[in-house]
Amino acid sequence: MARKHLTGMPIIVGDVLRFVVDLLMHLAALLAAALAFVALWRGEVLWRQLLAFPAAYCAFVAAFLAAVLLLRLLCVRRVVPGRYSIRAPEALPWILADALWRMLQRSFLRRVIADFGPQRWFFYRLMGARIDRTFFIGWGARILDPWALEVGRDAVIGAGAVICGHVLEGGIVTIEAVRIGAGATVGVGAIVFPGVEVGPGAIVAAGAVVTKGTVIPAGEVWAGVPARKIGVVGEPENREAPVDRPQ
Repeated sequence: MARKHLTGMPIIVGDVLRFVVDLLMHLAALLAAALAFVALWRGEVLWRQLLAFPAAYCAFVAAFLAAVLLLRLLCVRRVVPGRYSIRAPEALPWILADALWRMLQRSFLRRVIADFGPQRWFFYRLMGARIDRTFFIGWGARILDPWALEVGRDAVIGAGAVICGHVLEGGIVTIEAVRIGAGATVGVGAIVFPGVEVGPGAIVAAGAVVTKGTVIPAGEVWAGVPARKIGVVGEPENREAPVDRPQ
């Protein structure tokens, strides 16, 4: 009953939950760091005191990651695709998962998540993304809902692209997976909305906006706002995207 009452409150409850999650995780990490520091600093041996600071740092990171893993198990795995009122109990797992992901992107780990390499793949997988190790993601690309992302082998997400697995319209949140097939490319600065499927080898041109629920067949090239088919991969030239004109 309390849960239903909580989610029946205005949307500001989401901001409050984000703040509480952020605060509790950092407090837990600080407590672990303080305990590790005090345990070593109180010793009479010099080398123990010298290890107090690095031990405190390691304890902070370990506790923080443990809290991330716990919240991932409690929240992210319960995010279910569908359409929900933002005030309904079914939306609460997504609100908490979103709070956790935003907090990670603001935390001391933000550079780790933003850089290339195995650590980035690890964090996306930790947050529920189903991605292949061979996929490439450019600098500044934003994955807003990693738990709603599936990416195949050798796919490319260009710099500055936005992959969004949710959309909030009129108090209704829609959560749907974004699927990017093997060898597909999402160009620089493109925006991909929930429910989009980019087929194997297909290309979403730079700056394109792919609206929710769009299915791009394998090997096709789509561009424009909203994105439409302009050609096929391998053609010498692709004609310009069609433009709606008043009759």
